[in-house]
Amino acid sequence: MATKTISIDIEAYERLRGARKDHESFSQTIKRVVKPPFDFKAFRKKVEEFSLSDTTVEAIERQIEDRHKPSNRNY
Repeated sequence: MATKTISIDIEAYERLRGARKDHESFSQTIKRVVKPPFDFKAFRKKVEEFSLSDTTVEAIERQIEDRHKPSNRNY
């Protein structure tokens, strides 16, 4: 396996060391904590494999619209 040397400051190192589990390498810790970026193209391909009813599509669209409406919550 190829490796790459990186430089991080002491605070970042201490955080990484603190997140590390027993017998876990730093590479394993980074892979566990830092998730890969979202692959929209792969997601869209998967979604296109499904057939959704008109009712389902309308329900999804309503949910999306509702998310754009201001909330009545008082914080």
